[in-house]
Amino acid sequence: MSEHDDHDLRDRFQRLRREDVAGVTSFHATLAAAAARRAASPRAPGIRVAAAAAFIAVLGVAVALAIRGRRGISIDLAAARWEAPSDFLLQVPGAELLRTVPELGRVTPPFHYLDPDWRTP
Repeated sequence: MSEHDDHDLRDRFQRLRREDVAGVTSFHATLAAAAARRAASPRAPGIRVAAAAAFIAVLGVAVALAIRGRRGISIDLAAARWEAPSDFLLQVPGAELLRTVPELGRVTPPFHYLDPDWRTP
């Protein structure tokens, strides 16, 4: 950028800042307006406290009624069973071999005509 462009850009930003400041009310005026609204409020503070207390009482009664109705429900966790849609992936061929303990010292041949205890005296 050239020197002329920098000055032009700075002037534009200063003009935007002046426009923003011109449309803003002062902080003291905003604070005075808030104080005037608070003083002119038609509701007394006692009404607000009473309304909050009534709301809390109604909420407490609603919670008490909701809890009382659920007291008789029993949950039997032993009867609850859930099967995941991906359980079939855990069923692998030969899974019964993983669930049993092999016997050491005994030979179990696949032939039915041999005595399985042929090593035992």
